[in-house]
Amino acid sequence: MLPPLMVTCCVIVGHCGWWLYCYNRVNASGLPRKLAKSIEKSFLAACALIPLLIGWFEGDPLANWLATGSRLWPSNAPMFHYWGAWCMACFFVLGTLWLNSRRWLIAPPAFLSERVARHAVERQLSTDLLGRRISRLMSYVPGNEITKLSVTEKGLRIQRTVVGAHGLRIGHLSDLHFTGQLTPAYYQFAFEQFLLCSPDMICVTGDIIDYDHCLDWLESLLGQLRAPLGCYFLMGNHEKRLSDWNEVPKRLSGLGWHDMGANDALINLCDRDQPLRIWITGNEQPWFNRRSAKSQLHAAQEVEPNTLRLGMSHSPDQFPWARRLKLDLLLAGHTHGGQVRLPGIGPLVAPSWHGSRFASGVFHLPPTVMHVSRGLAGVHPIRWRCSPEVSLLTIHSALFSGMHQSEDEISQLQNGLQSRSHIG
Repeated sequence: MLPPLMVTCCVIVGHCGWWLYCYNRVNASGLPRKLAKSIEKSFLAACALIPLLIGWFEGDPLANWLATGSRLWPSNAPMFHYWGAWCMACFFVLGTLWLNSRRWLIAPPAFLSERVARHAVERQLSTDLLGRRISRLMSYVPGNEITKLSVTEKGLRIQRTVVGAHGLRIGHLSDLHFTGQLTPAYYQFAFEQFLLCSPDMICVTGDIIDYDHCLDWLESLLGQLRAPLGCYFLMGNHEKRLSDWNEVPKRLSGLGWHDMGANDALINLCDRDQPLRIWITGNEQPWFNRRSAKSQLHAAQEVEPNTLRLGMSHSPDQFPWARRLKLDLLLAGHTHGGQVRLPGIGPLVAPSWHGSRFASGVFHLPPTVMHVSRGLAGVHPIRWRCSPEVSLLTIHSALFSGMHQSEDEISQLQNGLQSRSHIG
């Protein structure tokens, strides 16, 4: 029976792998939400119904084949022949691509260090953190981490030598998903812990809010975030759920935040031994296209050499865009780290053209280093081995990457960044 069982397992894995491949990519397509969800449901239905139909019509010959184990492939089962051949091809082709994607889970040399502070927020606060019945039910799933929090501090080495950028501390938030599933108390705690890291600037890479009834949370929660070099944001696909998504840039701009989906920003740091200019640009595609790619390319060509090139994108699928602009660092989110990460396997589900390859973490394809956040929340209240995170990224310039810096030297660099500055 061993050969038929092995063939059956390969066919089932190939079948599920094919529909998972399709599922991940339809959610990265930028199609209208209702159409994307309809296609997604059809994929899930096909994944479940096709094996059932084949079993219904060809159950007897397949059962006989499994019982006898005399043949590598069943006879008198034409439907299985076509379906099984396709699934076997998917098993070997997509399986090879998937195995290759696992190597991206290994941190690149540009990822210098990491320190993680983990918080069981539900134990540290006495207030209710779950605002909906489904969230409360899902919180009982063993290992579900929706009310946990990881505060990660990472050291990243950019490829170019931008002397003034050494020691810059960038706070990265993503996928806040103001939906009501988590109460404001959870976000309040997360932001308090985040601000204790003392970021020089704060960047939020989309999917901030889903529903109109949470619009007032923008001022009450995000209004408390402050950084010496400013706060920057762009939108993701879930802002399109709002009756008027223009409310998001309108309200956040009213708080003094910089809308990176509409305009670039140039920061000039003055009165320092090593002056620094930071050029920041954003990309909201494929869901929003509020700016010209041609103008961005022209702006990138005009940037002076000793300028840190920082990009923000909701999706890690914009990695090629970042490389075309020769960005030093790209910040992204959208994939939530896969939300479920299996031991020894990692994430499987991720709404990306690359599948789960860039689900979360640090990646480097010259000349760009990309940091993908696991995000702070999500529509689906399940997080298994994939806790929500807020991140502080400390930049190390290539010139100093091999040099030991004392705490006093690092402190002096950070104090210099917090001196006089001008944002244009």
